[in-house]
Amino acid sequence: MKIFDEKKLTEAEEERCIRQLDRVSTIVDVLFALMIFRLFTLMPNPTLDGFDSSNVTEILLTSYLNYAAIIIGLTLTLLYWGQNNTIFNNLKRTSSFHSVLTIVQVFTMMLYIYFVKLDLEMDSPLIIMLAQSITLALAGFVGISAWYYANRNNLISDKLTTKELDKIYLKIMPEPIVSVLTIPFAWFGPDIWSASWLLLVPVGMLSKYWRSKIVSRTI
Repeated sequence: MKIFDEKKLTEAEEERCIRQLDRVSTIVDVLFALMIFRLFTLMPNPTLDGFDSSNVTEILLTSYLNYAAIIIGLTLTLLYWGQNNTIFNNLKRTSSFHSVLTIVQVFTMMLYIYFVKLDLEMDSPLIIMLAQSITLALAGFVGISAWYYANRNNLISDKLTTKELDKIYLKIMPEPIVSVLTIPFAWFGPDIWSASWLLLVPVGMLSKYWRSKIVSRTI
């Protein structure tokens, strides 16, 4: 059963939806690339931050949480970009509502980058750590919703099997799940909260295990 019962498209409407998919995909790629560039610009700069080779070690030791925030940001932005590519590579067209979901996910990620910047400037207050976890969770669940909508509204490739659909669901779930799991760790301070993102490793491995189980059932 479809979430929104769309009328049968004419050939002209079908062509517009396919072109819209290309446009949205290009916009999303550009925005993700800009987010990654922005994270790199947040790295400490000797000219702007007033340090040189004589105190690099001191800067690294005293600013390790800043580097951790940037590394976490880069990792998760790349993961969400990959998640978005996984979805778009399996679409045959898009729709207005699906495009809106995609743009909402990207702007949620941009809001996350803003909170990373605040984290670096404000020494990781609780509210900013919570904001980062929540925006990443929202971005992930919006992505899952976009895939669910596409699946229910005939936007995905006709060549995908049911098992392949299930594998994609499992592939895009670890990031939002871990984002939710990190929320309570924020109350234990920035060190513990930053370390809690390592939960991506076991959760990702568990997701990969279940995807392999799906593959084994097809043999």
